[in-house]
Amino acid sequence: MSGQTNESRVAWLPEIVRQSTSGTLVVGDLRRWTAEGRAFAGLSEFNFTNISRLDRDLINDLDPDIVLSPLVADEFDAVDVAVKLIDLNYRGKYRAITDQHINGPLIANEIRSLSPHLDFDLLQLGSPPPAASNS
Repeated sequence: MSGQTNESRVAWLPEIVRQSTSGTLVVGDLRRWTAEGRAFAGLSEFNFTNISRLDRDLINDLDPDIVLSPLVADEFDAVDVAVKLIDLNYRGKYRAITDQHINGPLIANEIRSLSPHLDFDLLQLGSPPPAASNS
């Protein structure tokens, strides 16, 4: 056990995400993330789903303040997620996570043109802090 609290695990996230952790839905490739060794146990404040499970029931049940997804994943990208959220009449914040803004303004403008009701932006993240050692 690392001894790190849940609060410190999300401290590296931008303020907009830290303010919304109890109402945060993360859309991604959970199987791949698990295979890559990404731990979700310390992020119990977040709700995780695959894009295939992003539907009206999930949005209604969770009523997220913010939806996060990778800008580009193996099987979908931020445009795919935005289109689903628009179809579901989601009116909250949607942020596509990237570690670099490759064509960021172009992508952001494309998604914003799909629906002016979707509060979209790119969220550039730095690296999380290293896990505490057990020694």
